[in-house]
Amino acid sequence: MMNDVQHRAASRNRSSNLKHIKMGNMVFIALFATLFHTVTLAREMPGSKQAKGKLGMVAAAHPLAAQAGIDMLNQGGNAVDAAVATAFALTVVEPFASSIGGDGGALIYMDQTKKVEAFGYRCKAPASANYETYDYNDKDSWNKTIKGAGVPGMVAGTCMLHKKYGRLPLATVLAPAIRYAEEGFAASEKLANIVFDAYDVIDAHESTSIIFLDDGLPIDPGFVVKNPDLAASLRLIAAEGPDAFYKGKLAAKMSTFIQANGGHIGMKDFADYTTVTGEALKTAYRGLQIYSAPPPFGGLSVLMNLKVISKLPLDYNKPYTDPQNIHLMAEAMKGVAKDRNKTVGDPEFDTVPVDYMLSDEYADKRARLVDPKRAIPGDEVQSILPDYHDHHGSTTHLSVIDAEGNAVAITQTLGNFFGCGVVIPGTGILFNNQMKNFAKKPGVANALEPGKRMRSTQAPTIITRDGNVIMVVGTPGAYRIITTMVQIIVNNIDYGMSLWDAVDAARFSARHSFSGLRLEKRFPAETRSQLRARGHQLELYGEWDLYFGGVHAIVRDPVSKVMMGSADRRRDGVVMIAKYKAADDGFKQSQTH
Repeated sequence: MMNDVQHRAASRNRSSNLKHIKMGNMVFIALFATLFHTVTLAREMPGSKQAKGKLGMVAAAHPLAAQAGIDMLNQGGNAVDAAVATAFALTVVEPFASSIGGDGGALIYMDQTKKVEAFGYRCKAPASANYETYDYNDKDSWNKTIKGAGVPGMVAGTCMLHKKYGRLPLATVLAPAIRYAEEGFAASEKLANIVFDAYDVIDAHESTSIIFLDDGLPIDPGFVVKNPDLAASLRLIAAEGPDAFYKGKLAAKMSTFIQANGGHIGMKDFADYTTVTGEALKTAYRGLQIYSAPPPFGGLSVLMNLKVISKLPLDYNKPYTDPQNIHLMAEAMKGVAKDRNKTVGDPEFDTVPVDYMLSDEYADKRARLVDPKRAIPGDEVQSILPDYHDHHGSTTHLSVIDAEGNAVAITQTLGNFFGCGVVIPGTGILFNNQMKNFAKKPGVANALEPGKRMRSTQAPTIITRDGNVIMVVGTPGAYRIITTMVQIIVNNIDYGMSLWDAVDAARFSARHSFSGLRLEKRFPAETRSQLRARGHQLELYGEWDLYFGGVHAIVRDPVSKVMMGSADRRRDGVVMIAKYKAADDGFKQSQTH
């Protein structure tokens, strides 16, 4: 098993020769320093990968972000306060994965109403965006510039759900993120690795490199990352609400820079941004109700996969590494992916046949196309839907349940790691590169149109039994979000694994556009041999590979009210437990924002 030091060495060896020349012997010095920093930081950081409690719980991708959420619960806030505090803190302490210059989606379950509501705040294409202003045959020329940015939705969405359901003042909720940005935080081993791998993107922009590089060189673990400009921007939002970002001084500063540097987002694009709210998608599964994010998000694909898998003859008395079970699931995943690509887009622009795609008729038809003995090559997989397109994804997920049983699942993203790589000078705000996620040509479901939201694989999910929340779960990982989510649910519900074991289990991912079945090499040699015998071309990844996401999940027993949380060892995440029960039950709208 590759340890963290070896992983960093391997990561650095993949970087360009020019980078090595510039860094010189500092690379090797940093490798020896890594172990000391890793041990030191582990002692300093709170939280754990697994936890159990009753008074509230936060599972998130960084200890300081989880602490921000727990602080809200301990101050009498509810799950929404905790989730929003965690979300904003993540944009500071896990800056490669999300930003207030990015987007996301959330599912909210309030115990008083027993309803699950979806909040969609995906990036939108600027009004001037079209296939003449964006050449998708030459995407590499603009993907890592400010032209690659869509109109961000993170601030609008999180502030809306806080205004509707939060209990504490917005200034209180944003205080931890402001403090982390101003005072700084120690870079983790994973952040240092990702900065190293993204060095060329960061180094290309002075306003970005001044934050994330150390005198022009990649940072080492333990380096204190500060972003005082971002702290000032967050203070404006805390004082004035989302209008500070979309209509005030920040909007003016951002749009002026963007348009002066080849981008397309203007003041009107910011001012016109809106969050989409409504009912979450749901489907019945093994006597449970599974809710996930509606299009253009990826929840539909998660639910479709579960419906199809329920029609297949998997033997759950066998271990999850059983090659036949993996084969059947992989073939279902490829078919669903083909249908998703053909039909799913922004429902405000494209007709998405959600009811049919979640029907037994569709699931039966797709299941019948699975050959129990042979893997169908990806280019031979056919869609069964009428006519209506991946990348290394930078995303993060957090899950929260409070003592009253209110629950929040939020997934947020920049697109790729560090987004387009551009921090708007004077704001500290790193921008997304979501414009790359539209289809290459017009006339299809995910085609580029002005004001349209690009398709996403984000799939924050909440599961209930008899109206009570029993699981909150989500993960980053581009298209692997969908396949990882399916495996976590199947592992827990069908195989009967504990949440901890379900998250720890080795993962695989299948898609019609992949050249083979991708899986972590922890799967037994016999399993791999049997999969090859069925015709699968295998692509092996590390034992605990970041490629397969970073799940943060919480389960809750509605009777005992005991919660168990799990943070994926593939990322820096932790689970933390509240110490105090909030004074008020249910929720009430905060009066001060």
